[in-house]
Amino acid sequence: MPRRPPKKSAAPTAEEVVIDALGPQGDGIHKSAGGPIYVERALPGDTVIAQVQRSGGALRGELTQIITPSPDRIEAPCPSYNVCGGCTLQHANADLYRGWKIEIVRTALGKVGLEPKTWLEPTYLEAGTRRRVTFAAFKSGKAVTLGYFRRRSHQVAEINACLVAEPGIMDLRQRLGPLLVPLLQGGKPADVFIQSVNGLYDVVITGAVGATGVPDFKIYDAATTLVQTAKVSRISWRASENDDAEVLLEASPIHAVFGALRVPLPPLAFLQPTALGERALVEAVMSALPATGKFADLFAGCGTFSGPMLERGTVDAFENSAPAIQALNKARAAKPLNPIRRDLFRNPLLADEFKKYDAVVFDPPRAGAAEQVKTLALSKVARVVGVSCNPNTFARDARVLVDGGYALDSVKVVDQFTWSHHVELVAVFTKAKK
Repeated sequence: MPRRPPKKSAAPTAEEVVIDALGPQGDGIHKSAGGPIYVERALPGDTVIAQVQRSGGALRGELTQIITPSPDRIEAPCPSYNVCGGCTLQHANADLYRGWKIEIVRTALGKVGLEPKTWLEPTYLEAGTRRRVTFAAFKSGKAVTLGYFRRRSHQVAEINACLVAEPGIMDLRQRLGPLLVPLLQGGKPADVFIQSVNGLYDVVITGAVGATGVPDFKIYDAATTLVQTAKVSRISWRASENDDAEVLLEASPIHAVFGALRVPLPPLAFLQPTALGERALVEAVMSALPATGKFADLFAGCGTFSGPMLERGTVDAFENSAPAIQALNKARAAKPLNPIRRDLFRNPLLADEFKKYDAVVFDPPRAGAAEQVKTLALSKVARVVGVSCNPNTFARDARVLVDGGYALDSVKVVDQFTWSHHVELVAVFTKAKK
């Protein structure tokens, strides 16, 4: 989802500034005497007029005029660019953009004093491959606005074109608007999550529905119409982001194939945002593992890495999500997979528990794996592979592993969040033999 605007204070002042650098959030940075000024959608080498004010403890500028454009500036290709609050860096050429993605990771590691022995060849994904999209929805009268938040606003902008999403998702989005009218409550925002899986579509609504806010007969009837008309495989609902999703109607089961596993996906099941990005991450992980062995997959989800790892040995898959564990149990059959439900934040594996593993893979959420890496660093596992979507928490966790005797052998950047400041990576650690 696009970033919501921070609260502002004091009246803005117009200033002419030269942009000196590009920050990790994609903002252009002017190094002023009063501190850095962050200017959204400005590039190094730009000379711009910006409305500057203090916001969220920092000086931020709204770009109002480009006096001299950077040589790296290009025309943003998306027709929704001027209203959408989503993509961060469509206005930069490929060389600047790709170098910036690498620099985000390099800077995060540098802040904790780390540099890998090898930077592997990065993988960049093209636009139009995102298979997971969350739209903001707002019902007014008998119409639903379905899109993203406007830049620097809480207002939902109708988005008919999104260059990062799979074309099939945008085609579905065109059909969904009228079908959501009998489902959503007027005047209350909701989220509509769409995930594409092998040509099937999974939809989850988050927010108040119907007359009472929760599903009733009319909601189930409207859900049936939506599934049949829009050709959706499943539609689910939850009141808030903290709730589990309740299936309203499933026309056909949705499965994902991860190596040796064919997993029945629960609603909101986590998949990598692109199929090609998933392949790149899996290949990087598998290239770092021994040919055979016993493996631990920490924060396993629905088995993105567990499935391919089964082709080389036995896998203990640790995950706290009950629906994910249930899905893995349904998929395991006679395969040497042991799904284990465990909260690795509150109850991390202890150093002694790692003795039986030849290698460990960990792929935590954005918060990282602070508690788990503390005990992993004390273990004697020869090979550890880390996957991360947050370079800052990864760097923090990597520092703990290195301080515990691991060497950071390599880092591979995988950019499947095209034009955003988000970036993923795969890192390989080896334990020095004593």
